[in-house]
Amino acid sequence: MVVLDCGFLATYGRATDHMHMIEINPAVVSIANTHFSFLRDRKVKISTHVGDGRLVEGRMDRVEFDILIFDAFSSDAIAAYLLTREGFQVDSERLSHNGGLAVDLSNNHLDLVLLLHRPSDDAGFSSRVIASKGNRELRQHAATWALIMRPNHPLWEEAELENAIPAKKMEIEAAPRWTHQRHNLMSVLKLW
Repeated sequence: MVVLDCGFLATYGRATDHMHMIEINPAVVSIANTHFSFLRDRKVKISTHVGDGRLVEGRMDRVEFDILIFDAFSSDAIAAYLLTREGFQVDSERLSHNGGLAVDLSNNHLDLVLLLHRPSDDAGFSSRVIASKGNRELRQHAATWALIMRPNHPLWEEAELENAIPAKKMEIEAAPRWTHQRHNLMSVLKLW
């Protein structure tokens, strides 16, 4: 399950895959279909859902996902509920046994990394961060992604993840614990 956006993640899907793409804004779905070719040129089967991700996910009975991809934190208005203890619980219950989450935590104003490590650890998952510096000449922005899987997942042993950084126990314990009823953006504000 992924956010639709302009549909570029469809290019990663194989003919044997099935992606559920969620978009809260119906105008974005129209723009993705008329001004971009990612959805037209895809191999993967796609089910598009319009609505709030929490509500859409809640209506999907008995659907398990191999991967959930969240890209909802780069703007000034973040989807805070995805970083709460309750939000992570709902998402982890949707994963297949060998499933995982990939979360784009890139944000110019907020340091969201530890917010994800804590609920992952609380639920018995391992999380690691991969950061890229970007390249101005190629107009590539820096990005910070978190991968979350069960501690014994075989992908943790892959060479491509050798630079993925796990949180230290002390960092997890010191991190803010957000819930649906209580979260504070000031606790993750980048001051400089």
